[in-house]
Amino acid sequence: MSSNFEATADFFSSIKSIDILVMFAENESELNHEENRTLFLKLAVVSTVTKLQVYIEKLLDEFLYKLRLVKKKNKDLPLHARLVSLKLFSAQNSLLNKLENPTTYSEQKLNDIRHHILDLNELCDDKKDIGPAFLLKTKFPLGKNGLNELKELFGQIEGNDNIFSTAPFDIEELNAVLNIRHNIVHQDQNPQLTELKVNEYKEFVQKIAVFVDSYLAQFLLGSERVNV
Repeated sequence: MSSNFEATADFFSSIKSIDILVMFAENESELNHEENRTLFLKLAVVSTVTKLQVYIEKLLDEFLYKLRLVKKKNKDLPLHARLVSLKLFSAQNSLLNKLENPTTYSEQKLNDIRHHILDLNELCDDKKDIGPAFLLKTKFPLGKNGLNELKELFGQIEGNDNIFSTAPFDIEELNAVLNIRHNIVHQDQNPQLTELKVNEYKEFVQKIAVFVDSYLAQFLLGSERVNV
């Protein structure tokens, strides 16, 4: 499968290991070792979700890196993305907190404040290249219901509450997969898994990867593809 980001290529390479776990489960089934079969299927589900989490975080990090390489200007960014970045930058470099304790006031403190103000001005300057001060959230926290977190991560760019509304699959199914993973990890439950169902989960997260890879690539260069 061709991809626009190294993170995507790595994901599709690593997800192949799920096939091995399913194969082990099938072998154990033929031997009537049901407990071992269930174990391999549970491992496959947990691994599938973990690989998706790692992929999303690596993809967004790589997107930010490439966004700076293409030499876009701040004015080329959606207003929503710029304000999200200003919010994150302000939270990370709270001027109020830095000035809260007068006993720490010094020339160095003043210089630090100057640097932060310059960075803020650069973020607001339409003519400046997108620089390292531009930020987006890249962490994808897993939970029993992580779909909203995923939507929020990709909604940072254009303010779209659900970029997946145009996807050729039902993104709402993600919560079902995350719920199964949560019950396995945190409650040691034995869901009624089958080899077919695990393969369906694998194919589902692959569809997500293809979609977000394309979405971010189109944002970078319109209809042009970004070669890895």
